[in-house]
Amino acid sequence: MTFDSSIFEEFTKWVVTEVEPGFIHVQYNNPKTLNAFTEEDWRAYHYILEWLDSDPGTNIILLSSKVEKAFSSGLNLKSAMTLMNAKDDWSFENKKKFMYKHIKDFQDAITMPARMRTPTIALLNGVSYGLALDIASACTIRIAVEGVKMSIREIKIGIVADMGSLQRMTNLVNNKSKMNQLALTGDIFGAKDAFELGFVSEVVPDLKTGVDRCIELGQLINSNPQWAIKGTKDSIQYMVNGGNHEQGLKDIAEYNSIYLVGGITSGMPSKL
Repeated sequence: MTFDSSIFEEFTKWVVTEVEPGFIHVQYNNPKTLNAFTEEDWRAYHYILEWLDSDPGTNIILLSSKVEKAFSSGLNLKSAMTLMNAKDDWSFENKKKFMYKHIKDFQDAITMPARMRTPTIALLNGVSYGLALDIASACTIRIAVEGVKMSIREIKIGIVADMGSLQRMTNLVNNKSKMNQLALTGDIFGAKDAFELGFVSEVVPDLKTGVDRCIELGQLINSNPQWAIKGTKDSIQYMVNGGNHEQGLKDIAEYNSIYLVGGITSGMPSKL
C-alpha cells in the first residue's frame, strides 16, 4: 500500500513523510514555543504514532524536530495553566478524578513508542527539557546533537516528572546516583554526559548531520525482515520494562517457532 501523508494534514504542527517504504519520518514544527506541547499537540502525537504502528507497512519511525533550536522545551505551561478553568466549584474528589484521567491520557500518549511494536529513533537537539526526555526515554534508539541542553526540568517548576523519564530513564542509564542528582536538581546536561550515562548511543555534530545519520541507521534497520525487526523490538522492550529472563526466552521460542516452520506466510504473530 502506498504511503499517503495527507492523512496527517490536519495536524499542522507535524510533518510526516516517507523516507522509503516502511520507514517514516515524523517531525514536530512549532518554532514559536520551541516545540512546547499543548494538549492538542500531544494528542496529535499519539494519534500519528498509533496510526503508523497499526499500518502493516511500517517498520521503523524517526522522531525529530524541524526547529534547529529545540527538540522540545517541554510542556506549554501557559496552556497547562488553563486546565482547571471553570472548575472552582468542583469538589476535591471530582477535581482529583479529572486530573488523574488527564495525566493518564497524557502518559499513554508519551509512552506510545514503548508500547508500539515498531521501533523508533529519537534525535535530540537544542533545548530538550522535561517532556523531551519523557519522549526520548520511551524510544528505542536515542541520538544526540552536540550542544543539546537536556534537563529533567519539572522539579524547577515545583512538580514531580510524571510522563515517564523518572521510570524509564532510570532503567536505561548506567549511573543511578547521577540519575538521582539530575532529577532532584533539574540541572542541565549535554550530549557527552548523556552518552557517558548510556542514555544516547551516538553524538552527531549538528541537526542536518543527525538527520542524515538517523536516516542511514533507519534504512539499515528497514532492510531486515519485518518479523525480525518487530520481534527484536518486543524482546528488548520486555526486558527494559522489567521482564523476566526465563519468560523472555519462552516468548521468543514461541515467536521464532512460528516463523521457522513457515507460519509467517500466513501472517506475522501479533506480539511476543
